[in-house]
Amino acid sequence: MAKRATLTIQTNEIYTKYAGGYNGRYLFYFGGAGSGKSIDGYQRRLMQIITQSDGRHKFLYIRKVANTINDSIWKGTEQILKDWGLYSLCKFNKVEKSIVYEPNGNEIIMKGLDDPEKIKSIAGITGILIEEATELTKADFIQLDLRLRGITKYPKQIFVLFNPIDEDHWLWEMVEPQLKGQNKMPKSVQNVTYLQDNVWEFDTVSEDGDTLKTRTINTNYKHNRFLDAAYIARLKSLASLSENDAIVYEHGRWGRMQKGLSYVYTFSEIKHVKNVEFRHDLPVHYTVDFNVSPYMSGLIMQFEYIQDGFWNGHSDYWQVNVIDEVALEHPHNNALDLGAEVEKRYNLDMGLFLYGDASGNNRTQIKDVPSVFAHLLDGLSVNPIKRIPRSNPRYAKIAPNSLGRAKFINFLFSGLLPLRLRISPKCSNFIKDLKYCVQGVNGRMDKKVRDGHHLDAFTYLVCHEDTFAYLALTNKK
Repeated sequence: MAKRATLTIQTNEIYTKYAGGYNGRYLFYFGGAGSGKSIDGYQRRLMQIITQSDGRHKFLYIRKVANTINDSIWKGTEQILKDWGLYSLCKFNKVEKSIVYEPNGNEIIMKGLDDPEKIKSIAGITGILIEEATELTKADFIQLDLRLRGITKYPKQIFVLFNPIDEDHWLWEMVEPQLKGQNKMPKSVQNVTYLQDNVWEFDTVSEDGDTLKTRTINTNYKHNRFLDAAYIARLKSLASLSENDAIVYEHGRWGRMQKGLSYVYTFSEIKHVKNVEFRHDLPVHYTVDFNVSPYMSGLIMQFEYIQDGFWNGHSDYWQVNVIDEVALEHPHNNALDLGAEVEKRYNLDMGLFLYGDASGNNRTQIKDVPSVFAHLLDGLSVNPIKRIPRSNPRYAKIAPNSLGRAKFINFLFSGLLPLRLRISPKCSNFIKDLKYCVQGVNGRMDKKVRDGHHLDAFTYLVCHEDTFAYLALTNKK
């Protein structure tokens, strides 16, 4: 009985509240370093192995590479059994990487996916734990999911742990499909519910009506009550060396895998992405790009001039808020719907300013529609103030003796100019443009890596002579 008294999961409140008692198919823990997600996952699976004696358990623990198992999930599991005083009650096979809890025969087997075919021969699995899931391919995950079948006494679960190293990773849609926006989520994803800001769940419904539940817990070091001050200081020190590392390992949010030289290298997700609200006392500025694939793009913005304020050494400056984005996919990727969308979402009583790609002045193939912009205007019931250039801003010089387009955008995001930029988290495609667009030949944007349609739309507005083009003059730096 003395040993049983020590069987307490030593964990953090968020995991106790939202992982304890959860019986859905998928449970994802993702977040930063030191968040306590691995130790909680190991303890919960071991508690099942030890206490659920009336139903045979055979848990499969997975890493992508087999030789990484020993220093991670094997040692972590061993240590918990020692702490609980149960090490002597287990049979360990260090070659096959298996642990049997002898009082009831429940078993843990640990495998690498170096050879996925070996996994297909394992039968009778009642649960799966995946450590460092970003190492796996989507095909790996599907094969593991297919191993978990048959009738068992306890719910069959896949427990997944990872750091969100890359926003383009296939795991993104599995754990946070709501970031795509309500109208872009797969139809199979239903009933997205936030249990608190960083905990949510949803159902995945098949064509036959079968439902599987997913719960996601997104944490960082602040959720871990066991961390000492020295570890936290070290984490912050390391994160300060890289914005991407700060986002992933300190804040526990999605990072990016850079594939070239950043086009907007002064953009900072931490500094520039903020919750911003629509203001009914300001006009709307709508800037658009007419490329139809993968979507037709628009940014909805508001701005005002702040006098006698204080920001980044500037007392007088422009406050520019990117409120929302429009990304219309087929069959709505047309100029008419692009115009209608801004009016559908926001009150335009204070006025609308319209900006965009100069190519929109060209004629269309639509009868009685003289230009793409004319088609957009047909979607509006208000008359906007049109700020449409005759030609798009140049990469080399926006105006005589001025900065070029790429340099100017980077100056705007640097904070050196009297213009403060804030971007709503709702603008996911625009944020991806800022993070992933790279320089190509002669400093131009490399469209083969990422098209950057929302970044183009942003450029048409900020480089317009009636907005902020004057800031691009070299003597205004």
